[in-house]
Amino acid sequence: MAKYRQQKVKRQHHVLAELEPGLKMLSAIPSVDGVIPGIIKPKAGGSLGFTFQYFTQSGFKLIGRAGGACQELFVITRDARAVVQALYDEGVIPSLPPDP
Repeated sequence: MAKYRQQKVKRQHHVLAELEPGLKMLSAIPSVDGVIPGIIKPKAGGSLGFTFQYFTQSGFKLIGRAGGACQELFVITRDARAVVQALYDEGVIPSLPPDP
C-alpha cells in the first residue's frame, strides 16, 4: 500500500474531522479504489454533508462541508455511476446527478 494511504483515503494532507465517518463509509464500498482529499476553503454556514459535483475520467468529485469549511474530495473508481447511486441510497448525497 502507498505511503500516505489508510483504508483507501490518501492521508498526505489534512482532512476535516467531521467528514471522517463519511470517508470511512465511502472507502468501504468495494468498487472505490481511492479517495483523495483536496483543498479546504472557509465557507459561511455550518452545514454538514457531501454534495456531488461532477464526473471525472477516473471517478467523480464531491464537496464535503463541515463547520464553516468545505473540502474537495476526488473519488477514484472504475464504476462511478454505481458508487454515486450507492451514496444516494445510503443518504450520503442528497440527489443523483442528471444523466449526461
